[in-house]
Amino acid sequence: MSEVLACQVEILDGSTVSIDVNKRARAEYIFSEVFRHLGLEETDYFGLQFEDHKHVNHWLDPLKPIRKQMKRGPYNFLFRVKLYPVDPAYLFDDATKYFLSLQVKEDLLHQKLVCSEATRAKLFSYLVQGEYGDYDAAEHGGTYLDELSYLDEFPPEFKQKILDQHKTNRGLLPAECDKKFLELACRLERYGMDVHRVTDIASVNLWMGVTARGLTVYFGELPQLVALNNFPWVRIAAVNFKNKSLMLEMVSLPGATHTEVVLFGCQTKALCKDLWKSCVEHHSFFRSVNVAPAKRPSSNSLFRRGSTFRYSGRTQYRLLRDGTLGGKKKTKFERISSRTRITRKTI
Repeated sequence: MSEVLACQVEILDGSTVSIDVNKRARAEYIFSEVFRHLGLEETDYFGLQFEDHKHVNHWLDPLKPIRKQMKRGPYNFLFRVKLYPVDPAYLFDDATKYFLSLQVKEDLLHQKLVCSEATRAKLFSYLVQGEYGDYDAAEHGGTYLDELSYLDEFPPEFKQKILDQHKTNRGLLPAECDKKFLELACRLERYGMDVHRVTDIASVNLWMGVTARGLTVYFGELPQLVALNNFPWVRIAAVNFKNKSLMLEMVSLPGATHTEVVLFGCQTKALCKDLWKSCVEHHSFFRSVNVAPAKRPSSNSLFRRGSTFRYSGRTQYRLLRDGTLGGKKKTKFERISSRTRITRKTI
């Protein structure tokens, strides 16, 4: 039996990276190789996803061996944004902004992120400007957007709106397009939201979105959802899970005689644990100064029951501090055109 796992990682630009990993090594090895290959320094915003045998996506834990998380191959992963910065001004490296822009583009295309048609046309126009530069009627004509495969599903009327907006972006360089794109996208309601299917105590099907600011509960079917309730992190005293149940213990108001607990259900224990882990990571990353080494949580911890899992990366505070001390960075990276045939790379 081979001692090596042949891993394939699909990058957000459509390229694929092949990495051989010792089957006993912790998954952090494949993380470090991907980050090195891409030249990324603000690595804590990103993660690797894999699909289990039930076609459910999970995030790869860098502190555990791959074989502990994937019982069998193929060992295929998706390089994706896991924790979205609240404001693109928090990012110090153009490479980070580039890959975040590609992720938000995917979110728009898969309707994970929804907005008005006018806003969507403006967002896509920044991507087009970054790809083609200033609009030139003699060079581009009226059909150049047909070269972009990710716009194939959109009608000609919408492409015309993108073209009209493209004309107004004159003078913007690719890095400036990324910045403008993210500044507009981060103002949308479901930007950076990790959405999970849940039920309430009456078994009504709902959705729970986890973000930097807290938890939002929605009713409806994707992509059109209606917000029902919002639980900011400051209102939550504890988040626990047991079997298929997620429990939110709310901060007691002055004079309250009992503790309010809001209960949600998930389809399986594994899905409930994934939702709980998302809560742990978002709260730890966005609201903590430092993350203590993983150990069994104390009785006064926000996440004190259900698992010993803990967020292990740098917090947003640490990333901002490190970026401020290091200054703005211009990492050399390759922008792959949406019109270019993607190649496979081995590292």
